[in-house]
Amino acid sequence: MYRRKMPEVPEKGCTERNLLVTARPGGHAAAWTEGSGVSGIDECLLRAMALPGARGAALVEWVSGLALGVVGEAAGGDHEVVAAETAAYARATAEHPVFTADQDGPGPAAQEVVVVTGTGYHLLRFTEAPYEGGVFLYLWLDREQANLALAMRGLRALAEGLVLV
Repeated sequence: MYRRKMPEVPEKGCTERNLLVTARPGGHAAAWTEGSGVSGIDECLLRAMALPGARGAALVEWVSGLALGVVGEAAGGDHEVVAAETAAYARATAEHPVFTADQDGPGPAAQEVVVVTGTGYHLLRFTEAPYEGGVFLYLWLDREQANLALAMRGLRALAEGLVLV
């Protein structure tokens, strides 16, 4: 798994590792990226951490529970455990008959999951993937500092700006 410490200023461009995630032409991520028009995992997670109240973010493959990238803190202190546990929750949501009864197309029927705790918000936003299963963006927010509506809109824009190839 790749871990990254938050820099003061997001780096420009992309790395060899994150070339698998690109911006959709005319998508939100392309508008945010200066220069190359490529939005990698790193930039996506850095933008998620720029949302008010963000404590940690990850891109997780929801079938296996593998974190493709993490940044910031992990609820409970361990990014691997957080990825596996949120993936189990995502699978339960995506595969439960209550949520899939009226599903028309491929991929998870649920688009977003919001868990509210006494001290924070945990957001899971599903994204499309070109293979069986899929990925989701996970964002952990401090409840006192975060704006839930703004975070949901921001996470949706980030998810819509990604294309996995």
